[in-house]
Amino acid sequence: MDEPTPAAQPPAVADATAAAAPRTIGQRLRAGRERAGLSVAAAAEKLHLDPKVIESLEADRYAELGASVYVRGHLRRYGDFVGEPGPELVNLYTARDVPAPSPDLTQVPQGGRAGDAGRLTTPLVGLGCAVLLAAIIWWVVAGSKTGTTATATSTPPAAAAAPVAASGAAPGASVPADGGSPPVAAPASAPVTVAAPAPAASAVPAATERREEAPVRPTQLRLELTGESWVEVYDSRGERLYYDVASAGSVQSIEGRPPLRVVLGNAAAVAVQVNGQSREIPAGAADGEAARFVVNRSGNLSRSRQ
Repeated sequence: MDEPTPAAQPPAVADATAAAAPRTIGQRLRAGRERAGLSVAAAAEKLHLDPKVIESLEADRYAELGASVYVRGHLRRYGDFVGEPGPELVNLYTARDVPAPSPDLTQVPQGGRAGDAGRLTTPLVGLGCAVLLAAIIWWVVAGSKTGTTATATSTPPAAAAAPVAASGAAPGASVPADGGSPPVAAPASAPVTVAAPAPAASAVPAATERREEAPVRPTQLRLELTGESWVEVYDSRGERLYYDVASAGSVQSIEGRPPLRVVLGNAAAVAVQVNGQSREIPAGAADGEAARFVVNRSGNLSRSRQ
């Protein structure tokens, strides 16, 4: 007798059973995209994402998307796009993304500390410095003793420099038996004293040899112009005292340290006075209309060599 065949479940019951079955986040996203009738490329284009991002989300490969903050952003955006609640998907991801427990650092093997070697190095360095310092002190003390011994050896004995005995007799001289005066010994040669050389003449300070220069009385130069003329006047140091065009009818009074060097562009229109006395321009000083001459300390005029 044949066994009865179980009746097939109606489609509504099958959909309910499939809906009741637990699904992953990626499966829910894929189902939502398929319900919207979109391909992976179309969904990626509408969301302006790389298709690989869509594939990683639907396959639950979140490590390919980088940090968790980026994963949560993609889940929220993609879920809302395909009709799945984005915040719910993010909560499911956060619940499954349990952080790994912190490692127990007490169980990690530790190597020897580097400071142990330093504890041995420091005493050795100190000991070496102490030995070096002791050697230097011994060398200095030994050197000073050697110098003192050499100085004492080179000093002549006191007996060799002793003067003649109080009796007046030279050492080793015999005294007469009759009690007479002993023979007078030849006097020892007196020490020669070398006088220090007199200071050379150059040792005398140069300031004492210099004679103070007598003050030079300035020369008063007066130029009376009947016509326009170019005038230049220089003192003994070359300092310019006057350098300009003097107008006709003007009087130029100039004072300076002699000798004064004068240049006149129109010598015929200039009358010269030195210290209140009239002076004639030297004949040899004129060069056409111009004249060049020197007023010396005595107030006399002579031809300029320049």
